[in-house]
Amino acid sequence: MKSALILYNIIFVPLLYIAFRLSGLFNKKISRGIKGRAHLFSQLKAQLKNDSQTDVSFLIHAASMGEYEQARPVVKLIKKKIPNACIILSLFSPSVYENIKNNSDVDITTYLPFDSPFAVRKFLNLLSPDFLLITRHDIWPNLLWQAHRRGIVSMLIDASVHEGSLRHKPVMRHFNRLLFACFDHVCIISETAHSGMKKFLNRSQKITITGDTRFDQVVARATETPVEELLPASFLSHERIFIAGSTWPEDEEIIIHAYQKAKQQVAALKLIFAPHELTDDHIDGALKKCASAGINCVKMSNFIPSNSGVDALLIDKMGILANIYCAGQVAYVGGSFGPGVHSVIEAAAHKIPVTFGPRMRNSAEAIEMVDSQCGFIIKNGDELSEYLVSWFNNTEQLEKLSHSAEKFVSSRAGASQKIVDLILEELAGS
Repeated sequence: MKSALILYNIIFVPLLYIAFRLSGLFNKKISRGIKGRAHLFSQLKAQLKNDSQTDVSFLIHAASMGEYEQARPVVKLIKKKIPNACIILSLFSPSVYENIKNNSDVDITTYLPFDSPFAVRKFLNLLSPDFLLITRHDIWPNLLWQAHRRGIVSMLIDASVHEGSLRHKPVMRHFNRLLFACFDHVCIISETAHSGMKKFLNRSQKITITGDTRFDQVVARATETPVEELLPASFLSHERIFIAGSTWPEDEEIIIHAYQKAKQQVAALKLIFAPHELTDDHIDGALKKCASAGINCVKMSNFIPSNSGVDALLIDKMGILANIYCAGQVAYVGGSFGPGVHSVIEAAAHKIPVTFGPRMRNSAEAIEMVDSQCGFIIKNGDELSEYLVSWFNNTEQLEKLSHSAEKFVSSRAGASQKIVDLILEELAGS
């Protein structure tokens, strides 16, 4: 591992740093991340001074909002089982950091520093964690190697490597095999995922098929905040609502066409959709598409209860999508006509059938949902419209699909408990 790490630090770290800095000149999100890290260590020292003495500390890393949501049920269980534990959450994405930096689930929230040897050593010297938990894919070599050298118990949770991952490339595969060997525990989401990861793992490693913590989190979030507190009551009063989440412009072309066509055959059908990126350009573009199709769409922030002629509601607020899928009876999940489908189980947790486009091989759950008859692939707006008309006009069929979605999610919950049991075993043996 040492020689591979030397090459990484000599070649890739400088290139990544330069690329990061140059991208910050043109990308506002990356620029915010650079500025946010400017005073990382002084801010961290201030937070540590205010932190009380603890028995055991956990550094939990999540790259994005999705990974953070996956870590939440584990965090809550650790707090329940080890009340005096200190939980430090490190994040990569500035949008997530800004959204949850004052989150009460954890004791300290911080940016993860750039993965240079010096910055990582300073970071771990300050924190001195007993455990390092990394969620899913955001594995930084220096962070993991330094943790391994220091005897910090390192765990990869919700582990999987999808078919199209660059990790499968010959050179990357060798490097990742060395990297994965630094984990004390690898907690894999399924037997299928385990088969796809065998080339990265050693037989001597502690490997556990725990399941996916996302199922625990979506079940919790489905009942966390009543939808009536999040969406306008007058819009929720409609009995037939088609809801689309994490949509990209390509998805919006599909759902607007499908809705426009379906509402001619489904009485009083309404549409709710939540764009993946809440930029002004994206929102304005979506509103213009609706207007061109003759659909009266308003942003949720501009919704007036007395306006009864609204066809569609555009959700322009971050962080509520997982709670509001229950407003609909049929869902569509975006990304599947672009980079790859987003979380399909957030919708399924609300016991509704889920549709998505053909780019879904990045999601094992989407594939499994198709097999379980609660997920449905559509190729275009016409196909989506056919599903909407068929299901909304057949209550019995919709109820059957609802039961399939409920069974799919509930049968896969429980991963967080298995992960925390492994942590408790480590503590008992130390």
